[in-house]
Amino acid sequence: MLNKSVARRYAEAFFSIAHEANKIDEYQAELGKIVNIIQETESLGEYFAHPLVPTKEKQEIAKQLFSQQVSQITLNFLLLVLDKRRETYLQLIFKEYEEMADESNNIKKAELISAKAVPDAEVQSLAEKLSASTGKTIDLKLSIDPTLLGGVKIRMGDKIIDASIAKKLEMLKKNLKQSKIS
Repeated sequence: MLNKSVARRYAEAFFSIAHEANKIDEYQAELGKIVNIIQETESLGEYFAHPLVPTKEKQEIAKQLFSQQVSQITLNFLLLVLDKRRETYLQLIFKEYEEMADESNNIKKAELISAKAVPDAEVQSLAEKLSASTGKTIDLKLSIDPTLLGGVKIRMGDKIIDASIAKKLEMLKKNLKQSKIS
């Protein structure tokens, strides 16, 4: 939980700067680019996270890698994260920033879990219905879970709508156990 609160503080600070500059999406893309490059480049993440590597050395490498790819504000934010030795939180910071940006843009992420592939038209129709009921633009992602047998589950934040056959069978089993035989 401490990790999330640290990441949230840094994300809030960076988001505040982005909001003032009216560059929320731009800075999100740049921070995402940094996180992806660090993850995809072999040993770079371990290098930045290593406690024996001097901060100045990490900052120099970061400047060489990212000064041509991101704005000075985003680079300064990365250098601050490195200076405060919070580089291991960078991915969490990005995730928190994404959530803030989505909230700012009135976007709600949701996941449609199905036993098999659902046609794009149906996914789009469901997203539109969810958008109408929540008043937010729904970003609906599809994932496949063969254990559902059939039907779907929709997960939006901490809410789950379970219309799966597995859930219905579970409820039927529970009702049968509770019923009295005369």
